[in-house]
Amino acid sequence: MSVVLRARYAAPLARPRWRAPRLPLSTALLLLIVLSALAAPWIAPYDPTQQLDIVALKNAPPSPVHLLGTDPYSRDLLSRLLYGGRVSLAVSGLATVVAALLAMVWGGIAAASGPVVGGVLMDVADALRAIPRKLVLLAIMLVVPHPSVPMLALLLGAGSWTALAQVIYTEARTVRAREFVRAAEALGVPPQRLLVRHVAPHLTQVVAAASATLLADLLAVEAGVSFLGLGVRPPTPSWGTILQDGVAYLGSAWWVATAPALLLVFTVLGVARLADRLTAR
Repeated sequence: MSVVLRARYAAPLARPRWRAPRLPLSTALLLLIVLSALAAPWIAPYDPTQQLDIVALKNAPPSPVHLLGTDPYSRDLLSRLLYGGRVSLAVSGLATVVAALLAMVWGGIAAASGPVVGGVLMDVADALRAIPRKLVLLAIMLVVPHPSVPMLALLLGAGSWTALAQVIYTEARTVRAREFVRAAEALGVPPQRLLVRHVAPHLTQVVAAASATLLADLLAVEAGVSFLGLGVRPPTPSWGTILQDGVAYLGSAWWVATAPALLLVFTVLGVARLADRLTAR
């Protein structure tokens, strides 16, 4: 009887990993950041590009009127962070979609092909991955300075798909070795149908987790590109450009650089924890 009671009352303590107390907090914080960015046109107190008073409000500290202060150009920092979140999240999100689509096409074709063709395709992907992505991206940005949001997302996504393609290829090959797939193949199911109907549904969790990890990486890359002045054209805000505006004033107006840096850190950590949650399930 005592053993049964101990098992009964100890069971609730053995919670799965994805229900750890810190995970809902990180997920809620990430959701709050995303929803705030989406609702920027309705909740931002000022126009993010409006210079309110270049003399009196330059680097003004946080106050009831400007909750997070102003930047060196007297623009409301809270408004710029909200609108900047829209740009940063849109660029990194679209880039992740582009990379995931390219990776699924390349990895899927390699997995559906024979071992020789598939091996050659993945060798090509590995060779592309060996090229320093950030250096190539910076070289392109120098040729095409201040690209539009869709163009920036396309460039980031086009340079970030190779690792995800390797994950998809490896997992697809593993699934194809399972008995139910071999049975379908023995019944004469065409390779394309075999991949779409029998293999692809078992890749959803892996692709989602790997894409979330890629999203966290692309958030940091987009911020770095914008910080270097090669991202979207000013005065359009993004977290990287806001950080660039404030880094020269860390001693006198620390809040200008601190706010976007914290938002970027919290968002990247939230996405990374989400990827861990998807992997653990």
